[in-house]
Amino acid sequence: MFPSLTGNGRIWIYVANRPVTELESSSIKSKLSEFCASWDAHGNRLTADFDIFHNQLFVLSVDEEVESASGCSIDKATAIFQQIDAELQLDLFNRMNLTFLHDNHVRIVRMTELNQAYHSGLIHDDMVFLDNTISKLSDLRARWQVPFKDSWAYRKVRSQAS
Repeated sequence: MFPSLTGNGRIWIYVANRPVTELESSSIKSKLSEFCASWDAHGNRLTADFDIFHNQLFVLSVDEEVESASGCSIDKATAIFQQIDAELQLDLFNRMNLTFLHDNHVRIVRMTELNQAYHSGLIHDDMVFLDNTISKLSDLRARWQVPFKDSWAYRKVRSQAS
């Protein structure tokens, strides 16, 4: 993931409430390519990249060993995702959406529905959990995809007796 970025990378993960179409993906890639090519912090160009995973998860990364993202540059990144979200109605800023992989497709479970989804069998211990709370490139590479039973979210599941 992000072979052009090394070292101390920082990431932002945005989860869409649905898969994007090929046309939408093309448009998003164009906007984010242009954004990454011109993204700077205090006049210094940032070394950045992005990718779309499973047509539904957007990851923006910056190599902070080259130049660190500042508050203003992070605001610019947030603004481009707000623009994409407004245009396509993807609910990108809903941090209550947890993501799982089922048959190589994203399954979203709202945090408030986690217990019900688990106890009904919609999600299970060995299902791949995609942790959209991580913020370091090294974590994306090493522990983004883990079995649900090994995730922080698993601790949120209470026994059915509760």
